[in-house]
Amino acid sequence: MNQYDCSSAMITPSHFLPALLLMLFLGSDVLQAGESPPDTKRPVSESWSFVSIPDFLNFDIEYPQKGWEDALGFILESMKKEDPAFAMVAGDLVMGHWGTQKEEIDRWAKKYYPGWVQRFKDHDLKVYAALGDHEIRDNPWRGAGADAVPFYKDAFRRHLKMPLNGPEHMQGTAFYWLHKNALFVSVDVFEKGKSDQGEIAAGVTGRQLEWFERVLNEHGPKVDHIVVMGHTPILRPVRTFSSSGMLTVEGRESAFWKSMVRHGVDLYLCGEVHAVTCTQRGGIQQIAHGGLIGRTTKPNYLAVTVYEDRLELDLKEIELVNGTGRLWQQDKSRGPWDTITITEDRKKRGFTSIGQVLINKKGSPKTFEGATGFFMENTPKP
Repeated sequence: MNQYDCSSAMITPSHFLPALLLMLFLGSDVLQAGESPPDTKRPVSESWSFVSIPDFLNFDIEYPQKGWEDALGFILESMKKEDPAFAMVAGDLVMGHWGTQKEEIDRWAKKYYPGWVQRFKDHDLKVYAALGDHEIRDNPWRGAGADAVPFYKDAFRRHLKMPLNGPEHMQGTAFYWLHKNALFVSVDVFEKGKSDQGEIAAGVTGRQLEWFERVLNEHGPKVDHIVVMGHTPILRPVRTFSSSGMLTVEGRESAFWKSMVRHGVDLYLCGEVHAVTCTQRGGIQQIAHGGLIGRTTKPNYLAVTVYEDRLELDLKEIELVNGTGRLWQQDKSRGPWDTITITEDRKKRGFTSIGQVLINKKGSPKTFEGATGFFMENTPKP
């Protein structure tokens, strides 16, 4: 019989049963995992979206917080209406002036982090949060304050429960995730080093940079888009409001920035400065924006719609009316306003756009098109 002619061969269940059982076993694992393996390029037939709101809230706020929940609820529900797969918060969730001893840090973390997490859950928003300076007691870091940083990072890790796939020394504070056709990386810019901020030098170097390179090398070629989130801006200048204006050391000359350019990163989302500056260099759109709700009168969020060959960005803002009293904060003399309000008239109008841009990736190199508002300011001229 011809080795390829099976027409006359008798096939019994005993021939294929083991293989069938193996296929069913493997198939059940795939079904339990829910999605395609991370290394598989996921085709995208329809658009999807995510939102970004750094520095939310940047104060120690209880849940519920009297005088705040109506406005916060409107902000979160407005983001929810964007139908995002998740929200990104580029650090400064709390005020975090929680002392230098592990016991007191853990006590305050237990008081404020669970409510912060639950607020997003109650609005059905999955959230990925980066580490900010207020999650590690606030800058600068010298003496006992610097020694306490590991205790603060441990509290963040335990309560926020971010993915534990970062470098060994930054598990839960540096991490990445994949969603459909995009790679997201959140970096921990608070590395040991000497700077004008004491014993912390903001940046991504050494072992974290090696890990960052590995993640981009492994997953970058298999996705359409790459987004990086870190607390401190890299490109300067940036606007500031009620902020120390901490920046990533070395800026565009840093190995971190050069690595992002080399790997074709599309977006770098950051906070810290509590004001909006959109700067595009090297094919990367940096967006410094966000909250400080309780002090600002104009909180904003970024909505990103993702397609296979483009990203559509829309920065949106709303006006707040602040109260006249102050909320108490641990080891902070000037706390946030005691009430925050969005008027009924403003609610009817909702958030309004303060800047849009389309990142077109149909050709090479990518182009930045149709810039309006804040996106027009720091875009290189052709």
